[in-house]
Amino acid sequence: MKLFSFVIIGIILIHFSAYGHTLEQTTDSLIKVLDQTIRDKQKYIDKKVASIAELKDSLQNTPSSRKKCDILGDLFDAYKSYQLDSAYAVALRRAELARNINNDSLVVKAKMNMVEVLAMTGMYSTSLEMLNHNRQKIKKYGFQAYYYHLYHSIYTQLTENTLSEQHQKYYKELTYRYKDSILSVHSPDDIGYHLVNGPKMVMDGNYNAALKYMLDMYNNREMNTHQRAITAYIISDIYHHLGEEQLEKKYLIISAIDDTRGAVKEYISLRKLATLIYKDGEIERSYKYMMCAMEDAIFCNARLRTLEISQMLLIINGSYDQEAKAAHDRLVFLVILISIFLLVLIVSIIYIYKQLKALAIARRTLKTVNENLKQVNEDLNKLNRQLFEASHVKEEYIGYLFNMCSAYIDKLEEFRKTANRKLKVGQVNELYKLTLSTSLINDELKEFYRNFDTVFLNLYPNFVSEFNSLLNPDEHIIPKEGELLTPELRIFALVRLGINDSVKIAGFLHYSAQTVYNYRLKVRNKALIAKESFPDAVRQIGQFKIK
Repeated sequence: MKLFSFVIIGIILIHFSAYGHTLEQTTDSLIKVLDQTIRDKQKYIDKKVASIAELKDSLQNTPSSRKKCDILGDLFDAYKSYQLDSAYAVALRRAELARNINNDSLVVKAKMNMVEVLAMTGMYSTSLEMLNHNRQKIKKYGFQAYYYHLYHSIYTQLTENTLSEQHQKYYKELTYRYKDSILSVHSPDDIGYHLVNGPKMVMDGNYNAALKYMLDMYNNREMNTHQRAITAYIISDIYHHLGEEQLEKKYLIISAIDDTRGAVKEYISLRKLATLIYKDGEIERSYKYMMCAMEDAIFCNARLRTLEISQMLLIINGSYDQEAKAAHDRLVFLVILISIFLLVLIVSIIYIYKQLKALAIARRTLKTVNENLKQVNEDLNKLNRQLFEASHVKEEYIGYLFNMCSAYIDKLEEFRKTANRKLKVGQVNELYKLTLSTSLINDELKEFYRNFDTVFLNLYPNFVSEFNSLLNPDEHIIPKEGELLTPELRIFALVRLGINDSVKIAGFLHYSAQTVYNYRLKVRNKALIAKESFPDAVRQIGQFKIK
């Protein structure tokens, strides 16, 4: 029973881990879309400007004053979330035109348009006064839904911006009442009904029910871009109340994307998203989003949004400046560090040059010493065969070592000259590319292997055939055409020379220790004799060739 419980818990944990990982990936993908949308912002603005221009052309070409009032209404809707000054000017023009044609209903509608703009700019007293003054006419002409919407909007903003808890509670109650009023005059088939009913459920504390309600609306109803942005914002607010920060962020991003694509300049989503990711430590992106929100608020002349953004922008800007200063300090440190390394490099080159001169003197001295040793070597030829073999092996490889040293010294001298020439003429990039290439090392390794194989087979010409005699007939190791020894044969050649440590063999042949171990194990598995006896048998291979 306990085992079953642990299994169930494990499955649940894996599920939530995978879910969290998927949500994080989705959010990251949406962030990339938002970044690209902001970069393409001008494209959406141009589209908005083109639609406004079409309305203005229609207005210009329409002879009917009544029709012009309707077009001015459409123009007001286009401007009210884009540029408040222009929206107010359109409302004034609409009111004047309505007076000229003696249409009191349209005059009242235009005044309500003015109230909407004034409320969005924070002129609450003036807005309420105008609404109260026109209350009877509003009822007379059946503008109750718009009337309730304006009161709801004013009291919502007063709730958000008042400092007094008492007043905040009072305005919140009024906001709640006007939600009921709006719902009473709206049909459940209207999008506006749901955009009010969802937040009302939030105010009632029914967060889970509100979430299900708004997600169902978001996924199953046809909406325009602005309505989708508002719906996504409401969903993000519900997730905020539920403490689901990652999901809150996701829907804020979606809302911000739709706001940008709709060329909406008066919004909340991007500002709240900037604040949220600032808390996550993404200062640079937060600063970029907040600056974008500030530019849009200033363009729209949304003074309240500008004030809200500026308060947070000061905090983010301070952190951004600190981060920039830290980056500058790191850069200075790296420049100093690189300068030190460059100085060390110059000193090293000078030291190597002096060592090369000393080595040249040593070579001349060594040449004289070698001439003197020839006579001594003639006397040593009388030693027994075993000592002669050991001596000859050493002599062969010492000669090979000296030749390699001499060749490497020449190549190092040539490389020094090349580096010196390039440094003199300022070809630092070419020198960097030269030192970056690994072809020189690869060529030297091939030459090293070839020389080693040649020397070894000079000493033990029958090594390959005798080594294969220790293996199964169908497992013989035959060098390819153009090769003297394979890597496996080369490793066991060192074993024949008395080097049995895999680490030393790896260092000598420039293989990894694991590679050497794998080769040795693979070959021992092919042996005719016991694996434990195989290294000893290899050391017995070969009759020494006396020249």
